Amino acid sequence: MLNYREGDEAAFEMLYRKYEKPVLDFIYRMVLGADEAENLCQETFFRVVRARKNYQVMATFKTWIFQIAMNLCRDRQRRSKHRSHLSLSAPLRAQNDREAGLEDVLADPSPDLARRVETAELGAQVQRAVAALPENEHLVVVLKEYQGLAFSEIAEIMNCPVGTLRSLNHRAHEKLRKTLAKYLGD
Repeated sequence: MLNYREGDEAAFEMLYRKYEKPVLDFIYRMVLGADEAENLCQETFFRVVRARKNYQVMATFKTWIFQIAMNLCRDRQRRSKHRSHLSLSAPLRAQNDREAGLEDVLADPSPDLARRVETAELGAQVQRAVAALPENEHLVVVLKEYQGLAFSEIAEIMNCPVGTLRSLNHRAHEKLRKTLAKYLGD
């Protein structure tokens, strides 16, 4: 980002290539809408461009850009009068990180179709359960479990002590365990 601030346009391209997918994935998990996630991702990078001249190193670029994305998601949720609901045609993340719609899973004539449908259904239930968490718990789970960030990085993004984040994470996992118990056989 420092190189970009000094006028190196190729530096922005490198930042975009490195962070576009993780930022988009984070935003998607926060808003559960592909179109809205793409719009907010573009807005995130637009804000990076606008901040170019005034950028000051106060944290890592990674935590800074996730903080921008988090604030955009929060703003969007505040403007929205109701929470988004997961559509059956919404993309589901497969284990190989390829997106597949539920209709793609159902169209597969393979003998293990029932297992794949069950896996897709569980994935959708997990997405719903995570989305239903209170905002700070939702953020911690998405940043920790899906983005793989350390608590120290999440603390910078959320401007919150690490101990508080650990408590939020524990509370969120307890709620998820209870919510998903019937699907996990507990």
